[in-house]
Amino acid sequence: MAQPTLAIIVNTFNQPEYLRRVLDALSPQLLAADELLLADDGSGDETRNVFEHWKSRQSIRAVHVWQKNQGFRRSRILNAAIAQAQNEYIIFLDGDSLPHPKFAFDHRALARKGFYIQAHRAFISQKASAYFSAEHFFAHRLRAFFSGQIQGWKHVFRWPMAFRRIRKDLRGVRGCNLGIWRDDLFRVNGYNEEFVGWGREDSELALRLMNSGVRWMDVRGRAVCYHLWHPPADRSGLDQNIKILEDACASQRSRCEMGLNKHLAA
Repeated sequence: MAQPTLAIIVNTFNQPEYLRRVLDALSPQLLAADELLLADDGSGDETRNVFEHWKSRQSIRAVHVWQKNQGFRRSRILNAAIAQAQNEYIIFLDGDSLPHPKFAFDHRALARKGFYIQAHRAFISQKASAYFSAEHFFAHRLRAFFSGQIQGWKHVFRWPMAFRRIRKDLRGVRGCNLGIWRDDLFRVNGYNEEFVGWGREDSELALRLMNSGVRWMDVRGRAVCYHLWHPPADRSGLDQNIKILEDACASQRSRCEMGLNKHLAA
């Protein structure tokens, strides 16, 4: 099977220094990618400046997709970015998660029709997040590892071979480090914009994908990334988001009403 053309969507909100490191880590990998879209949930000028400076040094298509800050509206800004993506397969990466040097190459090689790919991440402590970067990636990883500043030891290193398994539950689904065919996202109408505030929007998307016939391939040992520490998000809207997810489970729906289609119309 020929490898697909690739879009990377990085979502961010007011973390310009972390974003700079993530984009710098992606730069040498863009031989495997055809475009990068920044899904920006209302950041200020510093984030825009970081992206524009990075973009000026790239040869691929790079688009800053921005919306006004009206609280946590991650689902909406991701849909806006998906609508502008032009390639067959989309990788989602958080702007506070530094990708392994083989991240994009691995995702492109892992892509299979009829599946979405969930890969994994290690967690970098607050102390190590002050220095962890792509410029000295291997040295920084070893320093953090041997000083006990990394959690999730299974996901610290890239394995000689990927371990794959097909799953039917939702445990461990997250939008960071996720690969989905663009056509499959269109079929289920993208993210559900009923979700406002942190939590469960990725699980609900995964549920609808599976209800539509797309299977979840959980992959370990390849396409790893490293989540940089930040204060926990406000979870005051989590109960309502859990209810939306429960309703989707009960109805077994594969398509949401408040989704990608309105951005395509625009």
